[in-house]
Amino acid sequence: MKISIIVPAYNEELHLLENLIKIKNSFESNRFSDYEIIVCDNNSTDDTQIIAKDFGARVIFESFNQISKARNKGASIANGEWLVFIDADSWPSKYLVKTLLDKISQDDTIAGSSIVQFVSSPFWWRATWKFTNISMPLLNLNPTGAFMFCKRTVFDAVGGFNEDIFAFEDLDFSYAIRKYGKSNDKKFTVIREPIYTSSRRANNLKPRDFVKIAVQLSTHGKSTLKDKSNFSQWYSR
Repeated sequence: MKISIIVPAYNEELHLLENLIKIKNSFESNRFSDYEIIVCDNNSTDDTQIIAKDFGARVIFESFNQISKARNKGASIANGEWLVFIDADSWPSKYLVKTLLDKISQDDTIAGSSIVQFVSSPFWWRATWKFTNISMPLLNLNPTGAFMFCKRTVFDAVGGFNEDIFAFEDLDFSYAIRKYGKSNDKKFTVIREPIYTSSRRANNLKPRDFVKIAVQLSTHGKSTLKDKSNFSQWYSR
């Protein structure tokens, strides 16, 4: 059972090496070595690509700066039976990896995610995500896009990540997989071990930004997600 770990990276020279080492250590702490790490350089202007190559990752380039395209481009060269998507500012503990390996060995599991724990985030952000970590698994949705996994065959069946939208592509992806799973008697699972991630987005976003997005979504619907200018904080480095 080979796993392809896909890391989309845009101007991540400050975090990338440390997190790639943590990813490697977490898998190998579980005595699992049948994996590859793929870094998709999403048009970085810093040393992201050099750092990834020096680490020993397979590197592919995507010129259009969009998280869906970066994940899909990484998946396009993956050799694994399973795809694991981990954001460049995030890392799994060995306990999360152990649970991941247990889950994907079960015949009825085709995809999943985990809860999330942010490092050094403000109180309002922690409170919001505490609620998300509880509520989203109850709806069988992934609380975070920082850590997602699926069978390669399922990824291909649903068409990968939606390249028409610039945010909430993780929810769109999990919805597509849940729909596929229901028709094939398979399941999307949420692991209760957290993925650890930086608080960069908490520093870029304020409560008023979420209110603004909510208003735009209620007014313009899904077309809001197709306009990158509505999500500049998501893509700032």
